[in-house]
Amino acid sequence: MTQALSIDSLRFNWPGQQAPLLRIEALTLTQGDSLFVQGASGSGKSTLLNLMAGVLVPQAGEIRLLDQPISRQRGKARDRFRADHIGYIFQQFNLLPYLSVQGNVMLPARLSRLRRQRALDQHQTLESAAAHWLSRLNIPESLWSRPVSALSVGQQQRVASARALIGSPELVIADEPTSALDQDNVDNFMKVLTEQCRSIGSSLVFVSHDRHLAAWFDQHLTLDAARNAEVAS
Repeated sequence: MTQALSIDSLRFNWPGQQAPLLRIEALTLTQGDSLFVQGASGSGKSTLLNLMAGVLVPQAGEIRLLDQPISRQRGKARDRFRADHIGYIFQQFNLLPYLSVQGNVMLPARLSRLRRQRALDQHQTLESAAAHWLSRLNIPESLWSRPVSALSVGQQQRVASARALIGSPELVIADEPTSALDQDNVDNFMKVLTEQCRSIGSSLVFVSHDRHLAAWFDQHLTLDAARNAEVAS
């Protein structure tokens, strides 16, 4: 089966650090499966996501996405690969306040020709593609033309998720997106996000300090204080 992600002998440290911040010997994620990443503050969770997305490159080892060695590509090639194949849900959502709800969701399809074509193949127009995901994520149509700043935190989170899913990226990365939600909203969000990733066959890599969320995922990766990574199914 196709591997969404594979990591081999990864080492990463920031300038001035003697010991690696991250040390992962081996990790594989089959296309369509999900991975939960947990660890204490400072254990390198967000850094690992940036390595997976090609924002950072390791000092040693290799990261492959969809069988492509993203860690060995040049900067522009990594940027294009990320835009085409990765949907990213940021901890602070990173929605653009000067765009409407629907405009924010359509943004990845305007930046990536591949995701634009996938969205058009599935829904004929970008507007209808955005409408599909907003509906699936329970955002009322009355809010679609409003600025995202007018929405609640939970609604903004679902808009950020719709933006990550448009154009059916093969990998969705989520960096602690539930940190600002109460427990009822966390459970609802996890159900919706995991269901929608499965519906398009996307792999999901999800970082959180809340270990209770691990039950939603196929594999678990723990980053500990000793900078070692422990993988479990």
